Amino acid sequence: MSAIDTLETIRTRRSIRKFRPDPIPPEVLEEVLDAARWAPYGTAHDDRVLVVLAGEERDRLVSFLSQRLAEVIPTMAEGPARQTLSYARSLTRILAGVPVVVAVFAGVGREGPELSIASAAAAVQNLMLAAHARGLGSCFLTGAIYLADEVAHGLDLDGYTLIGLVPLGYPAHEGVARREWPIILRPGTDDPGQLPPELEPQVSEVERARAGAGERVLVVTDDPEVDAPTVELLQRAGYEVTTAAPDEALDAFTRDRPAVAVVDAILRGVSGYDVARAICDVVEGPCPVLIATAAYDAADEEQALVAGASDVLTKPVREHELLARVRALADSRALYERIEAHAHELERVNEELRQLEQMRNDLTHMIVHDMRTPLTNVLTGLQTVEATEYDPELTRELLPEAINASEDLADMINNLLDISKMEAGELEPARAEVAADGLVAEAFERVNHLAEEGGLVLGTDLAEGLVLRADPELLRRVLVNLLGNAIKFTPGGGSVTVEGRREGATVRLCVHDTGEGIPEDQLERLFEKFSQVKRDNQKKRQGTGLGLAFVKLAVEAHGGQVTVHSRVGAGSSFCFTIPDDPTEKAEED
Repeated sequence: MSAIDTLETIRTRRSIRKFRPDPIPPEVLEEVLDAARWAPYGTAHDDRVLVVLAGEERDRLVSFLSQRLAEVIPTMAEGPARQTLSYARSLTRILAGVPVVVAVFAGVGREGPELSIASAAAAVQNLMLAAHARGLGSCFLTGAIYLADEVAHGLDLDGYTLIGLVPLGYPAHEGVARREWPIILRPGTDDPGQLPPELEPQVSEVERARAGAGERVLVVTDDPEVDAPTVELLQRAGYEVTTAAPDEALDAFTRDRPAVAVVDAILRGVSGYDVARAICDVVEGPCPVLIATAAYDAADEEQALVAGASDVLTKPVREHELLARVRALADSRALYERIEAHAHELERVNEELRQLEQMRNDLTHMIVHDMRTPLTNVLTGLQTVEATEYDPELTRELLPEAINASEDLADMINNLLDISKMEAGELEPARAEVAADGLVAEAFERVNHLAEEGGLVLGTDLAEGLVLRADPELLRRVLVNLLGNAIKFTPGGGSVTVEGRREGATVRLCVHDTGEGIPEDQLERLFEKFSQVKRDNQKKRQGTGLGLAFVKLAVEAHGGQVTVHSRVGAGSSFCFTIPDDPTEKAEED
């Protein structure tokens, strides 16, 4: 056949959908198949097989396809795949009425089917051209490739993939008119050509809704113009996209922390897999990298996984596939980060629980120990008085000590109870008019024995006639706690002074001592429950650590504030303010 005849064959052939049942002469069929056999191969490793089905074998294939399509179509959601399968099902009647069906297969090797598909397509093209030249009609049906593995298995061709089915026969009538494809001429830079509007990429509303909402995507490319469609697609889908050259990729990823990085496998001067590996090395958890390659095969996938990438995209990238992969990877990365955050939060909570458990054990031991001491003093004193048949001299000596120890024990219990009430907002101060000098005198009476034992001097510096409105019992215990702490940490020969002044509608009281002072790094924790100042010369715990917590809560219940000023080696000053009761003023008005 001359070149002109071949061109005419190409120009005049039609796609056939209806065939006559006339049998194809064996010599004609042999010539047609021979043309397919000699179609050019893409590579030396291409492997293709043409299976000729006629009579019962054709009917068996048609029956299998009809049954399987009827089974799977109802189970699929609405979408392109279901539409394609439904269309394929409607075309099975073509296969049933044609004399011969040629099933075209391509071998599936380590590199996958992609490299041999072009070779199989050349065979199909030769087959259809030869059929037309011999007066036969043909068409190319691809819907069955959704069942490619099952068809291959049924024909004992495991390891091959179905490319398509080619019905061959004499046309029942003239074929349908051919479709005119657009031709874009690019003769030079003055006429670059233009894609028809219907070929412009589009993003559906569903894809847009499922895609990014301002999430960042990094595209690593050595030719931004080539990857511009990918960038534009991601931007239209709602992602914030940045591009980076290969040598800038790691810095860009570290700086911007994108949800996903799309890395081209083939880059100038560096492997995309090496870029992916560098990015994955600085990421904890699943690496949000997609490798894009135009030569996808099993080796590409293996290289990508070894480099740490999460997925591989085949170029040219299909819109829905790109959006789906990016969305899935971004979601998985976000899920990992949420799980990590929850894990850190659980670890923090567990650590707090462990600390609380330890605190509870320490508190139990501390309360038992600290309550046992005053209780022992009470019992020892009273038992001694009883054993000496209430000797007047011993009674005068031991009874006050027993009373002081009982009051210490009562204060300790009251502190525990009142702290819980004040934290729950259930303790309201019972305000009354209180003279500052009388309040301080009562507090001194409670701590005089401690001051005498420590060799300290107690003093006052109160404004004359100073009066405040407060709960007398709570305020007395506030002063007793502050005085007790000051006495405890002031060496012999020192002094503890209570100062009081009115400042407008507020009374300010301070307890000054000449003691050891408090390190600055421990001031913030002073008023926490069970907190105690750590001192180098302190051999054991001193007190429950509830006194200052009670002071803070009791003062705040009055609407006041507590402050502390201290310097190591120069003493401490604990001050608190008690504002006048605003409800009393409202009643007066």
